Amino acid sequence: MLEIHIRDGRTGEHHKKIRFEDIEKYHCGQYLMAIAVAFRMLQAGIQELCGDQAPLRKDITIMSGHGGPGFRDAIEYVTRATTHEALSVDVNYPVAQYDPHRAQSYTFVITISGGDSVEVSLNDGFLPLEFYDLLEKGRAGTRTENDELRLDQLKKELCERALAMSTEELLTIKRLSSVI
Repeated sequence: MLEIHIRDGRTGEHHKKIRFEDIEKYHCGQYLMAIAVAFRMLQAGIQELCGDQAPLRKDITIMSGHGGPGFRDAIEYVTRATTHEALSVDVNYPVAQYDPHRAQSYTFVITISGGDSVEVSLNDGFLPLEFYDLLEKGRAGTRTENDELRLDQLKKELCERALAMSTEELLTIKRLSSVI
């Protein structure tokens, strides 16, 4: 089952199981692909760093290469990193730069206080060129109603695909240096 285990509270006394559906309820529904990919990235990174142990929310720091609302909503819901001032965004992060129209990294660097960091990146080819082109049309103000409908359908399809794929098919996970 796809879920993330987190501890919360002053001493970590509250154990939470977070599923994609929980984030979907929190989110506006407009950026389904982003919340699905972000959920899987968080799940993989936390699993890599903590194994079966649920980390404390307040111990998680994230650098996201993508500042979009779907990614931010998933990060905030799972980790409260925005609330805890533990989220930074660097769209120029040099890994997983797939958008041909602008700088945008599909990477998270997740760090647990007193421990290691892990880099979790979306694999190349998951997002089709059509997706980036439709986003660019939106930024340029040239997206038609048919484009809007296609983008909505594409986001839904990519969401379902991200949730169905194995971690290895979807993501690349790389351990970074230890904290001394």
